[in-house]
Amino acid sequence: MGFRVGSFDRAQVGAFRPFCPAYTKNSIVEVDLDELKANGKSLILLDVDHTLVKWKSEDFSPEVLAWLDKAKSLGFDLCIISNTRRVERLRRLSERLGIETVRGKFKPSPAMFRLALIKFKKEAAQAVMIGDQLMTDILGANRAGIDAVWVQKMDGPEFVGTRFNRMIEKFVSGFIYQALVTPVDEGDNGPVGVGLLQRPIVRQFVKFLIVGGSSFVIDYSIRKGLQELIRLDNGDLLSYRAGTWLQQNSTLFNFAETPNKAFAPIAFILASLVATFNSFIWNRSWTFQIKGKEERAKQLRRLYLVSYIGLGINALITTILYTQVHLGLFVSTFAGAFVAAFWNFAGQRFYAFKTPKTTEG
Repeated sequence: MGFRVGSFDRAQVGAFRPFCPAYTKNSIVEVDLDELKANGKSLILLDVDHTLVKWKSEDFSPEVLAWLDKAKSLGFDLCIISNTRRVERLRRLSERLGIETVRGKFKPSPAMFRLALIKFKKEAAQAVMIGDQLMTDILGANRAGIDAVWVQKMDGPEFVGTRFNRMIEKFVSGFIYQALVTPVDEGDNGPVGVGLLQRPIVRQFVKFLIVGGSSFVIDYSIRKGLQELIRLDNGDLLSYRAGTWLQQNSTLFNFAETPNKAFAPIAFILASLVATFNSFIWNRSWTFQIKGKEERAKQLRRLYLVSYIGLGINALITTILYTQVHLGLFVSTFAGAFVAAFWNFAGQRFYAFKTPKTTEG
């Protein structure tokens, strides 16, 4: 499904509402500044790469510069929201445009968006975010209570991390487009969203998410038990006793501030292994509807290869968020599982449970 232009009924998106913009445009220059002003907006938050200018470039199109000049003439406050590591380039762009910036480490964290509101002394309802990425610009704005406009990315290469976000974006956009109520051009595909759930890959992904939900409950329950509930005879937490032993016997676990957190990677791995086996059983028989015992052993080996890589992604993200960023156990677990889910779905569908080709006589 290609990029669609129109406005959204966000009440119809359900669980995907945090990713849903107020409306979409083909480019930032198509955003109607007079309409924004009429709707009470006075602060425009801006993404940089592929929204204002191409990645790594500093050459703005005349149309973008004219749009920014008009915004200033109408009295809008403008602010660039960025988590770029290329600080000098951001400084040059800011000076060139005469637009202030708010920079932080994480997007879609709402922190940068809220800092911008404080900086310009605005309420969330007075602001709008314009960006080209659902997983960062739109999600971050929504988390801060700010309306967001999703614009189509400019042509050209992207940062490797952004390309990974685009993979997730393709799945998510299929669901939010069902709430697109004023499409500009339906083309040859009929009304937006019609038949979406009839597409095999979408049905499989929905089933995969349901199975993933059950695996997440299993995963989190085991982690919670190993990390915070199970106690030994003397009353010590299992995680504290085991973590103490790990720190005393291996320098690999000295990254953690406490023995409990030193044990966290072990608890995470054990829980993930059990949850993965649950996924194998249900995804084989229900999601991908593999019948019989043929290829089962090979599928199991392939699934574990995919899952071990996904497990590494999950454990790395979860451990960093829990031990270094100091997020809660639930949030850290959910974030790791969310990113790994997209890897696991692609790996299982196109590799582990790939239907072998038959040879016709």
